Amino acid sequence: MRLLLIIIGVLLSMKNFAQNNYNQYPFEARWVFNRVGAEGWLDASVPGNVHTDLYNNQQIPNPLTGTNEEVCQWVGEEDWEYQTTSFECPDEIYNRAVIRLLFHQLDTYASIYLNDQKIISTSNTFRAYEVDVKPYIKKSENVLRIVFKSAVVEGEKKVKALGYKLPGDALRAVSRKPQYHFGWDWGAKLVTAGITGPIEWIAYDEVRISDLYFKQNEITNERALLTAEVTIHSLEDFNSEISVTDEESRLTITEKIKIKKGSHTYKIDFEVEEPRLWWCNDHGSQEFYSFFATVYRDGRIIDQKQDRVGLRTIKLVTQQDQFGESFYFELNGKPIFAKGANFIPLTMLPQESTRDDYAQLLDMCKGAHFNMLRVWGGGYYEQEEFYDLCDELGIMVWQDFMFACSMYPGDKEFLLNVEEEARQQTTRLRNHPCMALWCGNNENAEGWARWGWQMGLSDVEKAKLEKGYDDVFRKILPNAVAENTNLNYWESSPRYGRGDKKSLTEGDSHYWGLWHDAEPFEILNDRVPRFMSEFGMQSYPSQAVLEEMLTTDKYDSKDPGLAMHQKHGRGFQLMDDYMKRWYDAPSRENAEAYGELTRQVQCEGMMMGIEAHRRNMPYCMGTLFWQLNDVWPSFSWSAIDYKMNTKPMFDSLYYIYAPQLLSPVLENQFLNVYYIDDVNQDTTMVDLYLTFLDQNGNALKEEVTNFLTVEFGGKILYSKKWNELFPGKNPHDISLSMEIRNLSGQTINSRTVRLR
Repeated sequence: MRLLLIIIGVLLSMKNFAQNNYNQYPFEARWVFNRVGAEGWLDASVPGNVHTDLYNNQQIPNPLTGTNEEVCQWVGEEDWEYQTTSFECPDEIYNRAVIRLLFHQLDTYASIYLNDQKIISTSNTFRAYEVDVKPYIKKSENVLRIVFKSAVVEGEKKVKALGYKLPGDALRAVSRKPQYHFGWDWGAKLVTAGITGPIEWIAYDEVRISDLYFKQNEITNERALLTAEVTIHSLEDFNSEISVTDEESRLTITEKIKIKKGSHTYKIDFEVEEPRLWWCNDHGSQEFYSFFATVYRDGRIIDQKQDRVGLRTIKLVTQQDQFGESFYFELNGKPIFAKGANFIPLTMLPQESTRDDYAQLLDMCKGAHFNMLRVWGGGYYEQEEFYDLCDELGIMVWQDFMFACSMYPGDKEFLLNVEEEARQQTTRLRNHPCMALWCGNNENAEGWARWGWQMGLSDVEKAKLEKGYDDVFRKILPNAVAENTNLNYWESSPRYGRGDKKSLTEGDSHYWGLWHDAEPFEILNDRVPRFMSEFGMQSYPSQAVLEEMLTTDKYDSKDPGLAMHQKHGRGFQLMDDYMKRWYDAPSRENAEAYGELTRQVQCEGMMMGIEAHRRNMPYCMGTLFWQLNDVWPSFSWSAIDYKMNTKPMFDSLYYIYAPQLLSPVLENQFLNVYYIDDVNQDTTMVDLYLTFLDQNGNALKEEVTNFLTVEFGGKILYSKKWNELFPGKNPHDISLSMEIRNLSGQTINSRTVRLR
């Protein structure tokens, strides 16, 4: 009976959704494609991309396996053409006064033709394009054709026309396209093209609600003051009523409004008493309101739009203090220690990921106590499903704008393109309660200041580059965030590079002394910033993923496929070096044992860093490791490999990210055991049980102590000089089993660790 009620509820919600989608319809047609100038047509999948379509038609090998990346480079250098077979325009669309097509995502340089009439050109993967097709559409025998120019060739033209050097990667920087398509130190170079988002009809006779924003003006436990901003495009002036409704709370506010011809935004203020608040994971429940905005004319509904809203206040707190400047997120007035990772696209090739793929990964994150993901600036503004799931699972999103590791042009055409991109994306995502921050770019400021980008440039070139940076990251992007959202804007992650002493006392930090500078893991106990937004360690993926890299059936460490899937020049050498600092490493030819040990070292080292960040609350208020996932089979810094297999590092997060944590550390010849709590606000009496074990697991010493813990933060529960505990013994030869119980005898946290 319960299952039947759930099914009925789902069907009713689907029916309501269909009824609410008054003026928008999916575009449905059969698509074919081919290289421009080639004979014949091949079947295409839309949404999709040219690499996937070529592979499905057996025109190229799988570009993600073996050394196939290399043999597929020609694809990005060609122009491609997609077109529908003949289609009929449905009556409910054809007979309307306004008929438009909405292209949600086209990658990247596209010319669109309807019935041989060019209707629009595009130049930005991150923008939606909407075009009037009423003059060109026929009742039947319609053909829609889209021609994509090579982003490589177009990029080369733009670089040449620019007339000055762009430090970083000029070829990708001139194109508003996912930057990782041009290659990264964890991903392939596959410069793809195609219809990567859905296409929709927009058809209406009188009005259309083009946007609906629920601005949260003030949120307290007693009341929420909101403004519904309803943007309407109307064909004429008329008297109307607009209502805002939440069926669950029986809230309805109706106002008489004079609708004006053209596009205008109408504001309706309303109040929700005793609001149910949205909280992030482990801090409370994820509550939602389903608000409807309805436009009436002469008592009949002429358009309606709905959105799900979570009521919360969220802000980034950066205040001067005795150490430098704070950097933390405050949710509903409560400081939150951010725990999570950097998220890159799920796949190398767009539109191969489903909602189930997102759900699988994000469910794992929720279970591992994540409360934040950073959407990194070299990929995509993610699909709607990603943000919906983050809303539902309580995972806050630090959202980068899509700029990474380069300087960008400052010409008028580029700036106008970025301005419209920023407006669209901030508007699209602003009703999602998971959204916590907009960040301008990834490492651009650090690169300009510290990576030698200015060497060899004239003063005139430097001035042009700095003006372009200012226009994009200090004007266009912050203005878009301020005008369209209630979120904070952060110019560049990080604010200071690790060569600047302020990187540990102000802002967020990318600490790559680990790995890139080959510093020991132990340095992480001392290099603790205010907020760690990147740090990481490479490891092998699972054996199943490793086998996809090989060019033969038999494993050989010199297989050219392995080299192609290792994009960091010193990757193999650094993994080997870090292993040998702690362990006797097996031969690389013993792939399973060697790979397992790289994953174990990654786990132990990264946990050392995460625990240091948590022990140092509230000085440090966040840890987002690099990186959560992979885009293809690779050797990388990921905690979950390309086939969604977790590495020991991710498995350890289930207790390392838990709200309560026991963390032992050797400090100044003392063994200190910290109890960390980043959720509870009340003091608690606990019992601590310690058992010291030798290398064979035999108990050497046991101790039990009782403590009153401190709310929110870390406290040393146990501290003894090592030489008094075990005179002459090496701490690395001893493991510590720890358990903490409340007064009812319930275990709050337990773990066994090898002392480092």
